[in-house]
Amino acid sequence: MPVNKFFDYKAHLSDDEGEEKSHGAYVSTYRAMHFEKVANLREDLVRIPTQGEIFFLQSDSAFNAFTFIELLVSSFRIKELHATTYSISRKVIDAIIELHDRGAVEQVTLLISDSMIKRNPVTIDNLRAMASTRPNVKVLYAWVHAKVCLLRTDQAHFVIEGSGNWSENAHYEQYLMVDDKGLYDFRMKLFTETKLKQY
Repeated sequence: MPVNKFFDYKAHLSDDEGEEKSHGAYVSTYRAMHFEKVANLREDLVRIPTQGEIFFLQSDSAFNAFTFIELLVSSFRIKELHATTYSISRKVIDAIIELHDRGAVEQVTLLISDSMIKRNPVTIDNLRAMASTRPNVKVLYAWVHAKVCLLRTDQAHFVIEGSGNWSENAHYEQYLMVDDKGLYDFRMKLFTETKLKQY
């Protein structure tokens, strides 16, 4: 029978862990997972994930997905921020540029749905103007609906993904927050292997 690496749990275990122990002890290489409902990110999320931890979050009130960036910037200097979203508000663009200009975020790459060009041309014009005067701010367009944010610091590789846009969001959204270089590298393919459109 052929082996499928995506559905063979033993492929992720070291040789020692794949063997059952006679005393019944089990050591897992799988990450610690935490589940939380959050109404206010700054108050309800008492810490950020350590390397390999996964936080599964569900919003209990409407907040902008950009709030995660503000939370991380309060503890880390961000070397690279890559974000993809279907929609982004002018307020968020202004906040990103402010973080970049004050040195809290060194490089910014935004991958935005090309439908935003017609849905919200004023916001796109503002974003283009901001990016044109800053060499470390790039704006890319594609037919994209993904909502993924990658943040690289000196110590961590954060991935934040979920249903929330960087604009107005519904009352209930779900998010995943993890510090994991493997997932970071995998999600980076959204920015390197996507069919980008030039405008």
